[in-house]
Amino acid sequence: MTFPRLAIATILMLAQALSAARAQPQTQPEPATLVREGLASAYGTALIAELGKNLRSSADPACLASKAIAADQLEARGLALMTKWGARMMETSDSLIDKKVYAEKFTAGAELTKLQADGNVKRYLVIAQPIRQAKMLDTMFEQFDRYVSIKRLKLAPTSPAATGNEALLRMNPADAAEDLLDKFVAANKSTAVKRYLALAEQDSAARAAAIRKDQPQQPVPVIFYQGVESDLDAICISRR
Repeated sequence: MTFPRLAIATILMLAQALSAARAQPQTQPEPATLVREGLASAYGTALIAELGKNLRSSADPACLASKAIAADQLEARGLALMTKWGARMMETSDSLIDKKVYAEKFTAGAELTKLQADGNVKRYLVIAQPIRQAKMLDTMFEQFDRYVSIKRLKLAPTSPAATGNEALLRMNPADAAEDLLDKFVAANKSTAVKRYLALAEQDSAARAAAIRKDQPQQPVPVIFYQGVESDLDAICISRR
């Protein structure tokens, strides 16, 4: 059996976000660092505040008392939970790419990394960072909400895609960053930026071709969040 198309698209997007961040030679952050940085952004902080509100309204008060957990501690517990499982989601998506196949299909990795030392490419990456971060955060919370629904856990959804929360939607920086990025690319005549974009497109195609498609078929949320109910149970979120 093969992965459904949605799983492949989701895994590819996350693997590209991880690869793009790691390719920056000075920092090379790990998945947990990427997730912590994303959750520390204004959009990430707003999502965690919404999750904290949902945890407070959904957690069983008697259970919280028995575990000596104060309601005002739940937002911090939610942050720890999403940091842990967001990093696991990124690691899982990266592991589902066959590295041998990817290396065979994309041989310009060294050139792509070298290009990121160019000043114009660095500027491009800085402008693009909020887009990558927002996509990662949206995927984290959307898949988490879907998993909670599949497992029938007593927790309201957090992601604006599920709730239509206008305040959260306005906090998402992706649209504004995409406008800036379009203007930068249109105005910039840098050969390095053009070459970087061409190689990035090749990299994307190679990653799509290298995703392991022979894994057992299962819903995308289960791929990433199987077992999170144990951590939710620890903060008194039970099944319906």
